[in-house]
Amino acid sequence: MIGRRVSTKMWLGLGAFTLVGGTAAAQPAPAIPAAPAAQGGEGGEAGGEGGIDPALAETDPVEFLVAMDVIAAHYAAGQDIYRLGETQAAGEMFAHPIAEVYAELEEVLARLGVADFREAMERASALALDRAPLAEVEQAVAAVRAALHAAEAQAPGIGATPKVQAAVIADMADRAALQYEAALREPDQLEPYLDGYGLYRAAADRAARAAPELRAAHLAPVHEAMLDMLAALAVAYPTANRPAAPADSGPLQAAAERLRLALN
Repeated sequence: MIGRRVSTKMWLGLGAFTLVGGTAAAQPAPAIPAAPAAQGGEGGEAGGEGGIDPALAETDPVEFLVAMDVIAAHYAAGQDIYRLGETQAAGEMFAHPIAEVYAELEEVLARLGVADFREAMERASALALDRAPLAEVEQAVAAVRAALHAAEAQAPGIGATPKVQAAVIADMADRAALQYEAALREPDQLEPYLDGYGLYRAAADRAARAAPELRAAHLAPVHEAMLDMLAALAVAYPTANRPAAPADSGPLQAAAERLRLALN
């Protein structure tokens, strides 16, 4: 088992280090209240999908962006599995976050000024379930992703700062690791594995987009630990389709522990 989830929100309140004249100088960071570890979700008690708190998401940028990335995770997984011909699985992936995440956050999103994108999500799911041409499905997924990127600009509090993005990446990577452990307990099922694959893809996507900001903010040790974690996740989740033989979870556990140490 991976154990406790990464304490990303606690780390945000500890302050960052920036290089000044070749030395490290502590810079205080706005404290962000810690949230309880995620439980429940599709992967069960030890899965990585649960734990989005709508009330917290209205004030905490980490919780808000994690919620957006959990949605993004389903669309990354759904698109990749659709490309492999699993249309039913893709349609279900696209549908899950509508009820499980978006519906819970709808009023919060409206108060934060985020444009409604439920219809875009429903369109993607309907097209996949109807086995529409791949180009149409990918266009619908692109519309959801554009809405998620637009929502990021409305993140509450201090917004999507480098430290916040680092915490979100770490949270999503840890969720993917926890979900892998849940998937190992259901070796004949695609969905638990596909859930984790999407969480990994969402973490990797944000890491790639945020890399210049993380380097500029002198968060190199955290960034390197994240890259190690993502490399371990890439071995655990090589494709959207579940591999015949599971990967050894030991390197994934070790990478998760290194990431915890870097964060704390």
